[in-house]
Amino acid sequence: MNQLAKTNNGIMMKTRFFALAIIGAALAACSSAPSSPTATQQEPLTSYDEIRQRPSTPINRQALEFNPATAKSEDVELWLQQAMSLDPEAAQELQLRAAEVLLRDGEMGRADDTVRDLVAPELTPNQALRLALVRARIHRAHAEFSEALIQLSDPLVEQAMLEAPLRRQLQFSQLRASLFAIEGDHLAAVREWIFIDPLLTPSQQEQNRDAIWQSLMQIPTSVLLDKLDSASNRDYLGWLELASVAKDNQGDIEAQIRQRDTWLARWPNHPGRDPLPGGLDQLDSLIVDQPAKLALILPFTGRFASYGKAIRDGFIAAYMQAQENQARTPEIILYDSGSGDINRLLDQAISDGCELAIGPLRKEKLDELISQHPKMMPIPTLALNRIEGDQFPSGLYQFGLNPQDEAEQIADIARNKGLQRAMIITPEGNWGSKVAQAFAQRWQQAGGYISDSTNFNAKSNDYSKRIKQLLHIDQSEQRRRRLQQIIGMTPYFEPYRRSDADMIFLVARPNEGRAVKPLLAYHYAGDLPVYATSHIYRGNTDRSRDQDINGIHFVDIPWVFNSDSAIRQAINAHFARSDAFQRMYALGIDSFRLHMRINQLRTGSGQVFGETGTLTLNALGQIERELTLAEIRGGVAVIDASSQE
Repeated sequence: MNQLAKTNNGIMMKTRFFALAIIGAALAACSSAPSSPTATQQEPLTSYDEIRQRPSTPINRQALEFNPATAKSEDVELWLQQAMSLDPEAAQELQLRAAEVLLRDGEMGRADDTVRDLVAPELTPNQALRLALVRARIHRAHAEFSEALIQLSDPLVEQAMLEAPLRRQLQFSQLRASLFAIEGDHLAAVREWIFIDPLLTPSQQEQNRDAIWQSLMQIPTSVLLDKLDSASNRDYLGWLELASVAKDNQGDIEAQIRQRDTWLARWPNHPGRDPLPGGLDQLDSLIVDQPAKLALILPFTGRFASYGKAIRDGFIAAYMQAQENQARTPEIILYDSGSGDINRLLDQAISDGCELAIGPLRKEKLDELISQHPKMMPIPTLALNRIEGDQFPSGLYQFGLNPQDEAEQIADIARNKGLQRAMIITPEGNWGSKVAQAFAQRWQQAGGYISDSTNFNAKSNDYSKRIKQLLHIDQSEQRRRRLQQIIGMTPYFEPYRRSDADMIFLVARPNEGRAVKPLLAYHYAGDLPVYATSHIYRGNTDRSRDQDINGIHFVDIPWVFNSDSAIRQAINAHFARSDAFQRMYALGIDSFRLHMRINQLRTGSGQVFGETGTLTLNALGQIERELTLAEIRGGVAVIDASSQE
């Protein structure tokens, strides 16, 4: 695996956490022991974490004294009544049974009340484990994921889990894995799912292995490679190697095929090979479908020439890197869309023998292209922008750095963190309104509530006024003035903000963000987490100025955090104004990588791990991106720690 390919892989964002939690919960609900276990005891069980690193070991298969799935709901009241007159040991068992059935029936509050007074050290090991599961499930239902993991990480509980019956061990591991995934500790989640995989039925294994793969795809390639030397569990090692194959050589399919075939020869019996995940089984057909000649249709003159040239330079840099690695590359023909008719240029490209087109960049040009070809494009076309609509011509693929995508991803991240009530701050104008609308729609679809919103005018510098109104600080001050009039003296007074919000979604450019964030703290909202789009960060370190946006969480493309990338260093060395066009270079690089993998994405089973994010294709032919989550700390953008576990 060449070092250049390793360094080019960006750090992926965590975004499927809630889906993985659902998978884990579904498996936990239907787990049953397979009829012919294959695990063998190798040495005594000493600790929970150590077991996760070993080859699969047998699990205690004693029958459970109680299974809530078969209990009757009406028994709960009888058990709770009996518990009041029984000795503590018998009462504790009935309380646990009642809580387990209440959880099954969705009565979280009553289940919590039922076990509120139980103390794990006073219970049997099996009861302590059951209590931890009850409390963890309650915490998860309230989106208190870290608290749920604390319940399942108690040494007493972990030791009890090693001696528990099979069904309970599966329930424990699946719940714990789903929580790890939500919290972003994907390596820990993968270890849990791998450990229980041999103990599941074939249908459960299919879901389980999909969860393994989805979590592996959230782990940066550098982390996967670092863990290879320390992995002692053979299945775990094989999964790590396969995931690194999937993420490597994004611009060289032939090299990726060689790596895949080496893996298949090395792992003839690995559970990850039947079937191969992530579209790895489709790589051979991609070679056959590669275009011999393609058109790059971008504005090289006119108002948007600087953007077109930056995209071109990124594209050519990726093209040259592929050639240096002896990969197969097409012939490239450049067409200037700065002043020419886009449909005439496409016709010329077809006449010149081009089999695929990349471009145009501007939305107006894309509209003209679609109006001429409403049903089907004459050749596959990868446009470098996106327009609104619900129906597009066949063969058209739209790929752009759309801020609405970022807003939707932030909504998913914040909801998965358990945040419920959001306030929105955006600049005045159509752009800010569209981004705010995208966030609000996704947020409400996910069950969130919009407490309020405001917009600011940077030219009139009305930040403080708008923030005071949003936080109801002005109302608090009005109450002080009325009180002063009533009592005739100045009372001790400290304004307070509204309490019906637990986060802020901010759309702002760096200078605007540097004005807004300190004012939030000044107006008593410094404790509210702030999530922003990539516009808050210029893409280069400015420690002294970015101190004012400390604490802001934002999403951005992996490219801006990967300063060690050889291709980025080469671009920065060759172009004097490179800082202003970093995202355009990344767009050009990924357009090169995408052109050879469109057919892989069309199946829905593959991803491209690019410089602009993890790329997938939706049903409308639009490229969707998963970005990297970061935070400003000490004036420096730092990748969210959970994405690097």
